[in-house]
Amino acid sequence: MNTKATATKAKETAEKAKDTAGKAETTAKTAAAGAATSAAHTAHVAADKAQVAAGKAVTTGRTVAAEAPKKAAAAAGSAWVAIKARKVLAAVAGAGAAAAGATTAVVLRRRAARRRRPLARLTGGRLGS
Repeated sequence: MNTKATATKAKETAEKAKDTAGKAETTAKTAAAGAATSAAHTAHVAADKAQVAAGKAVTTGRTVAAEAPKKAAAAAGSAWVAIKARKVLAAVAGAGAAAAGATTAVVLRRRAARRRRPLARLTGGRLGS
């Protein structure tokens, strides 16, 4: 009976080990499935974010590409207008310089007239300066 009891005990222990192994296998499968699901979800989220970023980059690139020729054309147009109007600009600048020169001459003459002595004022600066 001792051998039979030991054999029964060994059989029960083997069955418990088998049940424990089955539970461990189920737990491992569940954990692996959870990890796979989590990894798939993370990969999906990362792919979505990458797609959104790529879409924004494409939109920005299109905007820049569309605006660059417009800006270049505007700058070229402004330069062309300045080149075409160079005679007018030169005339305006010359007139401004002439007006400034004339104003300066008048102001300096008035100042000089005030500092003259009475005889120089009387003779227009020819005597008694």
